[in-house]
Amino acid sequence: MKAIEFETTIDKNGHIYLPETFQHAYGKFTRLVVMLPEEDVLRKKRRRPGSAKGILKVLSEDNGHLGDFKEYMP
Repeated sequence: MKAIEFETTIDKNGHIYLPETFQHAYGKFTRLVVMLPEEDVLRKKRRRPGSAKGILKVLSEDNGHLGDFKEYMP
């Protein structure tokens, strides 16, 4: 397997264009490694227990509906 390196942009449709100098690779199976600048990488924040505290409010306590599940409970 041969590695090539070049810089290009990804268009709004997600298409990545090879420069014409690499036209010999058109239509061939490839493995692509994309390296984005650090500021462009979307980082998913890890949730922590209690992070929603104060955001959700219980409007009413109603345990009556639990009786419907008695046959499934030990």
